Amino acid sequence: MANLKFYCIKKSNPSNMNVRFYHGREIDCSAQSHILIDPNTWSRKMQNFKPLTSSEIKSTYLPLIENLKKEILNQFNISYNKGDIINSIWLSKVIKDFNKRPDNEEDHRFFFVPFIEKFAKDSEVRLNPKTGKEISFRTIQKYKTIKNQLVDFEQAQKIRLKITDINLEFHNKFTSYLKTDKKYSNTLIEKNISTIKGFIKEAKELGLDTNIEAESKKFTFRRDEPIDTYLNLDEIDLIYNLDLSDDKKLDNVRDLFIISLWTGLRISDLKRIDKFLINENTIVISETQKTGAIIEIPIHPQVRRVLDKRKNQLSNIMISEQKFNEYIKEVCQKAGIAQMILGNIKNPDTNRKEKGYFPKYKLVSSHTARRSFATNHYGKLPDNTIMAITTHKSHSQFMKYIKTTQKEHIAQVAKYWEEQDELKNSNSNLKIVI
Repeated sequence: MANLKFYCIKKSNPSNMNVRFYHGREIDCSAQSHILIDPNTWSRKMQNFKPLTSSEIKSTYLPLIENLKKEILNQFNISYNKGDIINSIWLSKVIKDFNKRPDNEEDHRFFFVPFIEKFAKDSEVRLNPKTGKEISFRTIQKYKTIKNQLVDFEQAQKIRLKITDINLEFHNKFTSYLKTDKKYSNTLIEKNISTIKGFIKEAKELGLDTNIEAESKKFTFRRDEPIDTYLNLDEIDLIYNLDLSDDKKLDNVRDLFIISLWTGLRISDLKRIDKFLINENTIVISETQKTGAIIEIPIHPQVRRVLDKRKNQLSNIMISEQKFNEYIKEVCQKAGIAQMILGNIKNPDTNRKEKGYFPKYKLVSSHTARRSFATNHYGKLPDNTIMAITTHKSHSQFMKYIKTTQKEHIAQVAKYWEEQDELKNSNSNLKIVI
């Protein structure tokens, strides 16, 4: 039969209580409990505090001793049935875990940065349970970037963050640090906070201790209103009709851009376009790179002409996204898309995006095509039809891609009023024939 005895070896006050655990003749081990008491108040024979001990001491220590006793017995049942060796080392570990004592400052079960490091490393061979695909390199890089930001924050604050330290106080200090010291945009701060909440959720699901404040609605950040540009139909025609016969690299980029403008495909999907099933009227994609969705996209006449021009072979003209973004600005500049509009451009000196008015061509990138596709078809096709092609999961997420300008909204309202007025006048001119 298993037994537990608590006792003090030393007579000094305070003294560390020892725990003796024994079971039959095979198991007899001891370890320090790290519960400090006055040894003169404890009765080894009674396994309780002496009668004259204050009720305050009893109410403080007896629950702690009883909980430790239950934990040792519980862990013994688990370990014994698994065939683990039960000795003083085992008992010390059970007590350390009970007291939530880390092995060192790199213990991922307790400290936040080591937890992120381990999570990022595990993600290199982990599959996304929703898609069945490997975690993307970009996602893992995002984990490592946030980890580095937290390391900098720890050094600035002269602290070592535990997982349980991720609370509203941390939120306030960290967001202030990112805004004031790092000069980050609200959008980037919101992304970081959202990812940190994801880490805490993962830690909780693994059975690690977390702080409930990390689940608060206040544990978030308001991102900036996005200032994303898009190209309207007239501007797309300018790009399509641009004579680039004397510049092969710009001609290649323009053709890829036209396909993306009329399909809503990401640049990562365009890289695999030769593997898609291209029929007379549709492009069938078995799996998109990011979401794994299966989609079928009608072929726009401009896309059809580009595909015919390239004989459906596009892999030989693909380039990196960085070069694509560089060259497409040059294409748009040659097409005369130079209207001054509000946008964000990264300052190379500060490496931060700055708001201002810039020629439109400077704000165009590969992602402009995807936004343009959604915006140009919004209101003309049902939202769910467009979303089926763009593979947006939620309507709110889809609406972020709609970039109709205030001037265009005003023009739409004016046109609506004009149509209503014409209809009213038409009705008033009708004559009743008897």
